[in-house]
Amino acid sequence: MLIENCKLAIRSIKANKLRAFLTMLGIIIGVAAVITIMTIGDSMTAQQVKQMSELGMQNMDFYISQIDWNEEVSEDDRKAAELTAEDLHDMAQHFEDKIAAISVKSQAGSGKVNKLGKEASVNVYGISVGYLKANNVKLSAGNFFDQYAYEKGSKVAIVSEKFAQQLFGENYNPDSVLGTDAEILMDSDFLDVTIVGIYEPIQDLMSIYGFGNDKNTDVYIPLQTAFDFKHEVSYDSVVIVAAEGVDMNTFPTEVTNYENERMASRLKDIFSISTYTNKSMVDSQQQTMSQMTAAFALIAAIALLVGGIGVMNIMTVSITERTKEIGTRKALGAEDSMIMFQFISEAIILCLIGGVIGMILGLSLGVLVDKVMGFPVNISFTSIYLSIGFATAIGVIFGYAPAKHAAKLNPIDALRYE
Repeated sequence: MLIENCKLAIRSIKANKLRAFLTMLGIIIGVAAVITIMTIGDSMTAQQVKQMSELGMQNMDFYISQIDWNEEVSEDDRKAAELTAEDLHDMAQHFEDKIAAISVKSQAGSGKVNKLGKEASVNVYGISVGYLKANNVKLSAGNFFDQYAYEKGSKVAIVSEKFAQQLFGENYNPDSVLGTDAEILMDSDFLDVTIVGIYEPIQDLMSIYGFGNDKNTDVYIPLQTAFDFKHEVSYDSVVIVAAEGVDMNTFPTEVTNYENERMASRLKDIFSISTYTNKSMVDSQQQTMSQMTAAFALIAAIALLVGGIGVMNIMTVSITERTKEIGTRKALGAEDSMIMFQFISEAIILCLIGGVIGMILGLSLGVLVDKVMGFPVNISFTSIYLSIGFATAIGVIFGYAPAKHAAKLNPIDALRYE
């Protein structure tokens, strides 16, 4: 019976191709819109997760913040609460099984470099050994600082490819840059350094979202070199790199509880230790993107409902046109359930054909947009299953009323219908 009903439904659709297409149009547009939006949304999320994962899902920003910003704090209290090298050493010792590296950065200043008649604006940062690991810095030429440079504060620098291009031309030869002396003017003081490495373009979480400074204008020098230049020891940022396998949902709490207790006498209930992880940023962005995608998909799904109303209208018209056919079938012994199932089958097949066409169109548009935008193609199979399932449900729901009306027709009245 099912096969026979399907054949009757397909025969009816073929007999009225234009009407059938116009009926399916709402379903096609709705399914295509939902799949396109969810495919693009999933691809954007995958792209962001990929970018942020490259920055280190085991990274955790560690900082001291004032609890009440309206409270006046003396300079002595503020100085007492500052992190010291001893604090960082103690942290590394206490969590030695859980910490892979501690990244420290301290800004020496901002300034300009003039060379060969060209100028480059730079931010100069002193960095610790762990900074390169925490920020996934990779060299395109040269070497990282050796242990001697970190300990003695050697006047050496690692610069960006952008820096090299600005001073040595777009098609610079790395060999002509490495070993070159650079004189950086910062606040009327000069810092003379020798370039020992060139790093590849890098991103951080802020630059991914369009905030913060361009990290590719940064010049890196050993941390001790920065301290010697500005005649003070201060840390602009501290990032803890947790060892692989450490639970980043619980480890930040362990660190903050330990350090708040250890430094309680210096923090004096004025300051507190806080942490922020890349993982929490990724989780937050994934949740936001999922909510946005779902909201847009829900709006697009309204087209499916409109398409369902169209299916109900056209099925009503079809039943009116085929009243005599219904009367004949009932006169020959067809039961109400058979008539009803026939027209529900027709509605479902209409919606399924529209759903399949919409799926193909939606996937094509989604992949095309992903390619144009440079996103990794991430096909949303969930949206495909939901859209096809929803299209089938619409066929049943909106086909039910017309089908029930057809099943209840009196065969004598139906045969007399003109």
